[in-house]
Amino acid sequence: MNRRGKRTAGVAAGIVFLAVCAALYAYIYVVPSVTGALTPTAIAQYGEMQTVNPARCIVFRTEKVITAEQSGNAGYYVDEGAKTRLGVKVADIYPADGSGTGYFMETTGIVSYWCDGLEATYTPETTENITLESFPSQEEGAQQPAPPESVRTSTKQEGDPLYKIITGDTWYFALCIEDQYMDRYAMGQRIDVVLANGTVDATVTRMTQYENYWVVIAYTNRYYEGFDQLRYCDVTIVTEDNDGLIIPTTARAMQEQEDGSMLEGVYVKNIRGDYVFKRILVLAEDETTGETLVEPDSFYEKDEAGESVLVDSIGVYDEVLRDAVGLSDVTVTEEVEEPEEEEIVFEWEKTKEEPAEPEGTGEPEETPQEEPAEETPQD
Repeated sequence: MNRRGKRTAGVAAGIVFLAVCAALYAYIYVVPSVTGALTPTAIAQYGEMQTVNPARCIVFRTEKVITAEQSGNAGYYVDEGAKTRLGVKVADIYPADGSGTGYFMETTGIVSYWCDGLEATYTPETTENITLESFPSQEEGAQQPAPPESVRTSTKQEGDPLYKIITGDTWYFALCIEDQYMDRYAMGQRIDVVLANGTVDATVTRMTQYENYWVVIAYTNRYYEGFDQLRYCDVTIVTEDNDGLIIPTTARAMQEQEDGSMLEGVYVKNIRGDYVFKRILVLAEDETTGETLVEPDSFYEKDEAGESVLVDSIGVYDEVLRDAVGLSDVTVTEEVEEPEEEEIVFEWEKTKEEPAEPEGTGEPEETPQEEPAEETPQD
């Protein structure tokens, strides 16, 4: 074979090798994921899921803005967000001519250099006045309130904000929540408010209903870094943490009963390969992942007489029909009790005899002796 033929054979061998490698990679990594997605059933497995809902939020604090009494250059001595004692110097203003003026803490509190001009509007005392109209409009093109701005600048004009003091450990949320989520809320309930940089727990103190929304007031005494910069924000509320079985949301189905009522459940694959309808109790649903969390094994519900009855449900590792819309492609049967297995008796057990009574040991049995007759005395 000439040199050119050898080169062609080498190239062909290299192409074949790369093709084999690509096929092997697809078999190991791609095929399982694709076939998993196409599998008609899903395995119910234990997991956790939070019950959440979105909300619009207004933040309330007890705070006072300190303004410059004269124009000049500013010097600062306290870091942003530092809790500072009464009497500590926070800043100096040095005018172009004359002596400088010092600014001191009027009370113990947190120093902040972020102001929005609404410090006197949104205080704990004004939470009682909040209505649905207090929240910024969501209509397209509507003007939105300006975010807080930093006032820590090197030059000041008389009357400019210099800094603000936040007092009190308690701050408040006014939450605008859609009516569809309000069955999860109650007075005094503990909730988690998920903000941009963390989560704080809060307690519900007031709930006011409007046409399609509720305004919920909650308070917290948890520290949150950057809370002094919050005023208007979008948040996520966690009302409950749940444990249970995770199934695809598409597996949920409604089955009509003889009386016309509808019951929710899933179709579980039995050992014969048929599908049986089993009731479920939904604990939470995640629209992002397309998964639903349900109560495992069984749950209680009220019957027509108001009595609590135990309802059998699905268990861990049960195979459920992934898409309940595909019922026409599978066999559905009524749930029946499996027959009890007959006890297996071996032949040697059938012929096994009871042990014979033990023979006598040679010891004579005692015979009860008659009592001697009583003698009658003679004359």
